[in-house]
Amino acid sequence: MDNPKTEEEPKNEGMSEGLYLDAMKQLQDKFDDFNKKKIIIENKNKMLAKELLTCYGLVRIVDSLINPETTDFQVMMSIEILRGYMSDVVDECILDFRPEEHDD
Repeated sequence: MDNPKTEEEPKNEGMSEGLYLDAMKQLQDKFDDFNKKKIIIENKNKMLAKELLTCYGLVRIVDSLINPETTDFQVMMSIEILRGYMSDVVDECILDFRPEEHDD
């Protein structure tokens, strides 16, 4: 007596293999799309870091060039605050430097 399942198994196995290959192709396409987006984001991040470092350098130059005798106090304070803030951002976001916090 022939078992009906044994006759259908090769047919089902072919369908399963086709579904598997299709799923793997879809997964590969998603992976490729993800990698393309990742490269774009990494490039934008590098450009942003470059622009931020340029701004920080310019703020440092302005800070060193201002003359306290001829510059308005509010302008001087604004530049010093901006320089301090930019320094923190560069340390944390670009240089990945975070001073460790000690709980004593």
